[in-house]
Amino acid sequence: MELFKVNALMKKDLKETFSSISIYGPMIGIPVFFAVILPLITFYITLYAAPTITSKLLPSAIKVSTSVLSSSIRSLKFMEFFSINVLGPVFLTMPIFTASVIAADSFAGEKERGTSESLLSMPISKSELLFGKILASFVPTMILTVAIFGIYGGVTDYFSQSIFHLNILPTLPWLLMLLTAPFLAIAAIGLVVLVSSHVKGVKEAQQISTLMILPILVLPFVSIIGIADLNSFFFSAIIILLIIIDSIILYVGIKSFRKESILK
Repeated sequence: MELFKVNALMKKDLKETFSSISIYGPMIGIPVFFAVILPLITFYITLYAAPTITSKLLPSAIKVSTSVLSSSIRSLKFMEFFSINVLGPVFLTMPIFTASVIAADSFAGEKERGTSESLLSMPISKSELLFGKILASFVPTMILTVAIFGIYGGVTDYFSQSIFHLNILPTLPWLLMLLTAPFLAIAAIGLVVLVSSHVKGVKEAQQISTLMILPILVLPFVSIIGIADLNSFFFSAIIILLIIIDSIILYVGIKSFRKESILK
């Protein structure tokens, strides 16, 4: 495999993907919106609703541990819990959503743009084609994900500093949550590779890969009702599970992928 060919294909795909203004809204606008608005929601709830929510909705372990603490410390604990256990999983949908948007445009989009034949005429192997397209989806996804996590953490810490005079992020669970992002992105890209030869356009590929978002959105409810604590052990186990899932998805996707499939 010749890396300069992989790099050239990646640059070509990135140029084509980001040349469309319509992609900026779902891929950048929505994540940035959440990165700024969600800390504001956390700040508001912490100030005005934390005592009520702590006593009624949070797991019993949180209730017991905060019952003997002062009001300000209870609010701090609540803000930390809400930022990681409730809103944190929302941010785990970002690498899935972003990777699926870019990868679907990269693979299935070749059919819609009518560029499939010119791509296949390039002196490039199957492995170089796949690796270049995977990188074209993975690299911007991770840059955007890290940036969004950073913005959210910065805005959240700004408010925690203004109220409690200390930063609540990053914590080890928060960092491990961020570490799951590349594995989620790889799974989303792998699914697009897997289905790209069986769908006609971008929308179908996006819909299939974004089904991964549904299990992620269950995590806040699992945490709130006390079924699982989104702690370091939990995210470490998730990372191990994702490595196994990624390996299976990529293996099946690579084995089933044919260069000619992007013509269909």
